[in-house]
Amino acid sequence: MSIDSSARISTVNASKWKKNRLVIIPAVYREIEWHQNSTWPRWLREGLDLFNTNPSRAYDVYLYQRLDPDSKPPFNWPYCRNVHEEAGLYLKFIFDFYHDLPDRMLFIHAKPERHSLSPIEAAQCIRDDVFYTSVNNVWFGNRPWIAGSPDPTDNLTLMYKCARHLLGLFGFDGEAQLNPDNHVPKDQSIYSTMCCAQFYVRKERIRHYTYQQWSAIYNASLQPYCTTMLDREIPGTFGVRSFGSAMEFLWHIILGLESANMPPPKKKTNTDLCHLFRSECFGSLCNAAVSGFLK
Repeated sequence: MSIDSSARISTVNASKWKKNRLVIIPAVYREIEWHQNSTWPRWLREGLDLFNTNPSRAYDVYLYQRLDPDSKPPFNWPYCRNVHEEAGLYLKFIFDFYHDLPDRMLFIHAKPERHSLSPIEAAQCIRDDVFYTSVNNVWFGNRPWIAGSPDPTDNLTLMYKCARHLLGLFGFDGEAQLNPDNHVPKDQSIYSTMCCAQFYVRKERIRHYTYQQWSAIYNASLQPYCTTMLDREIPGTFGVRSFGSAMEFLWHIILGLESANMPPPKKKTNTDLCHLFRSECFGSLCNAAVSGFLK
């Protein structure tokens, strides 16, 4: 093999990410003062080259902005359409980098400590053999899929129908996954999971699914509605957004490979959070209190 050929192969195989370094992908919109980056939260500045050039820093941040498609200053960061709350941005990152993913990723909100003790620190305490886990400590248990409006054609809630549809894009039988006990009506089936879509995942688990499957759900996120015009999302308005709300309670199924109604964390069982987090580590959720309804 010639030197030129070796160089070309090396270039093709080179990754933009530091090996095994955690990469944080925050779903930021207007929560920061884009014009005054000196006011940005410390955790955000610590992971950006603009503020921290230490080659040994603990993590990197990949920052999208959702305000200017042309990325003109002060929004001179990669652009993501502002759709479906945090889900649209998470899917954008996976779509953009599926073929060159970081080894370890943390997907979080713009105000990550609203649903967790210390999510960024917690992510750095995760055991090496863990492929996916929430970094929140708020439990949503035994909840039916009844949030939002029903579809008058079949009286099923739009969120349930959207969740079923989105699971189908990954090859799941959405009905069997969401309603294994055959509840009637179907949207009375139960989900249980850690709240609020902040999670750690390794690239191997994302690649459990094909690029075509992730592309399908990313492209679905760009549509004005999930399954029917009745759940059309209007950015900036309030209310249940079927796509974003459904994805919030599907990540543990898709990336965690858990049942919809996953069991709650319980000490000295296989759901003990100490199986996921190292104990003697600042911010660890091992032995941490979990709020919510542990039924």
